[in-house]
Amino acid sequence: MNLGRPNSNDALQTKNRSRNVAPQSGICSRCIDGCKGNCDLFTATFRGRELLYPSPFGEITAGADKDYPVDYSHLNIMGYAMGAEGIEADPDHATFPKVNTETWYGATEKVKMKIPMFTGALGSTDIARKNWEHFAVGAAITGISLVCGENVCGIDPQLKVDKNGKVKDSPELKNRVAQYRRYHEGYGDILVQMNVEDTRLGVAEYALGSLGVETIELKWGQGAKCIGGEIKVNSLDRALELKKRGYIVTPDPEN
Repeated sequence: MNLGRPNSNDALQTKNRSRNVAPQSGICSRCIDGCKGNCDLFTATFRGRELLYPSPFGEITAGADKDYPVDYSHLNIMGYAMGAEGIEADPDHATFPKVNTETWYGATEKVKMKIPMFTGALGSTDIARKNWEHFAVGAAITGISLVCGENVCGIDPQLKVDKNGKVKDSPELKNRVAQYRRYHEGYGDILVQMNVEDTRLGVAEYALGSLGVETIELKWGQGAKCIGGEIKVNSLDRALELKKRGYIVTPDPEN
């Protein structure tokens, strides 16, 4: 059984002309000679690399829409709320506004949160940079943990490195940390995520030592999301700059 969807998606602005599609390839069941359609297969033959990244570039965020045959929404659990903990078990007192949703995580150093929630990792993409401030302020006020994603230092145009090629100053990461801390009230934390390139660049040492970050998240692989671990820049100069910093740069023959 194939649980996937045909290879056309609004995130890539691709769709099938036909209502019937071969799920293994995403090609229409009636693939017509001379078709001017907009399916993945058609677009890939002309603008292949553009299908690696959701579009329009820098203006959206995208997720993988999966629809499995069975999920928890198909289950109905019929039960009763019996008793109460920390409050009188009385319907006039045990009301939902009085529910304590506070929690914590951490084996030795516990981080308190007002509600059990983390944000997704907001990393080096333009869409994350443009919207960071209200995510950071909202997370701090709500009392949850905010995840700063990978490559933030690596693609910072104002990044300064020392003689060993390690981060000396990254205004972008510094600004992100400061915006979260501005409204932080002791609940939640800012987690700085880093991949292999970040660790080579010394992001952990900079975040922990210079910025006072207390929590980092190390990654060894990348492939769970629709961009497959790739980032996109909008100029050849930026690409060459990233190459000097140790990133693997693949040129796009179409641009």
